[in-house]
Amino acid sequence: MYVTISGWMAVTAYLPAFRFPDVFFIRMSLRQIQTLFASGLAFFLFVAILRGQTRSADELFRQAIAADDRGETAKAIELYQQALALQPNSVHVRGNLGVDLAKSGRYGEAIDQYQQALQRDPRNTAIQLNLALAFYKQGQFAKAASQLEQLRALDPGNLQSVYLLADCYLRTGKNDSAIALLRPYHTSRPDDLAVDYALGLALIRQGHAQEGAVVIDPILRKGDSAEANLLLGEAQFAAQDYKAAETALRKAVKANPNLADAWSLYGRVLLSNEKAEEAEAAFRRALQLDPNDFTANLFLGSLLRRTDRGSEAGPLLEHALNLRLSSPEARFQVAAWKASAGQVQEACKEFEQLEQDWPDFLEVHLQLATLYAKLNRKVDSERQREIVRQLNEKAAQGRPPQKP
Repeated sequence: MYVTISGWMAVTAYLPAFRFPDVFFIRMSLRQIQTLFASGLAFFLFVAILRGQTRSADELFRQAIAADDRGETAKAIELYQQALALQPNSVHVRGNLGVDLAKSGRYGEAIDQYQQALQRDPRNTAIQLNLALAFYKQGQFAKAASQLEQLRALDPGNLQSVYLLADCYLRTGKNDSAIALLRPYHTSRPDDLAVDYALGLALIRQGHAQEGAVVIDPILRKGDSAEANLLLGEAQFAAQDYKAAETALRKAVKANPNLADAWSLYGRVLLSNEKAEEAEAAFRRALQLDPNDFTANLFLGSLLRRTDRGSEAGPLLEHALNLRLSSPEARFQVAAWKASAGQVQEACKEFEQLEQDWPDFLEVHLQLATLYAKLNRKVDSERQREIVRQLNEKAAQGRPPQKP
């Protein structure tokens, strides 16, 4: 399966969930069979009943598939559930039921069906991929990545898992993992522009701008495509050439207004160019296209927090943190939002943890100095102010404080 560049930006559109064909299996343990043989006439009566149920379950399964083929998803779900009541150990029924539940946006229920199916058939790669897709659709990218890593151990040649896993790594900020995953495919699939795009993006974000430029050169040579301008804008933003980046990204969103990544990066560039209102509009557009865009959630939430719109900022910032639990920027913004909302004690605890993890994070010390003063902890407040003074002194000497 080949995924185009535009396909990479909406990778799940190219990954349809697997649905099992019209087959059905009955699973019975040896102990159950021995017990039935020992029961004499009861056994024959049980077999007759079981055969009747099997025919009913088979028929329900076929009817459910037919309903799927007609696009009657709700009816198919009902029929799969009826079949499952007769044959609860059927991996196929649970797998297909999970597909239709996910199609209906009921991802939690779909995940439950997939997980139960995998308990009975742990090496079923189709259901493993469907489970990863359900996690992905929920915005649980770390869980999706973990599932895909297990899948790749069983089926390393599955390209669907490569594209989706790389996207999960990019979304969770694991650029080094994306690079390690994609390098072999960049060599073995030289014409796969989706791999070029993702690898080049990961390299640029990881600070390897020159190598990234070489990788994305086939895309950039395509001229004024949305994807080419997005990559160009990413590189210019990394080089802090914000005016040039704004021009490139404006072209990207004009050429393809449905690229969430382009809108969220465009918002960051507009913020850097002190165009806050335009940046807010860009972030909102990104979230319309992709509610799980980490950048848009984080920066729109931060912008709203700084403009005293905390009730709207909080959910965005908390969602950003849920998307990347280890992100110091997200942790900082959530703590700052809590401080502004009057949750001083809780904010203090979170800033103190950040201070332990990143002792040179200047803004954390500024926040702690203010919060300690509010709590009448004068000694602690003065200690934080002294740390701020020392970090500013380092910066003045050309040694900028280390950021997380």
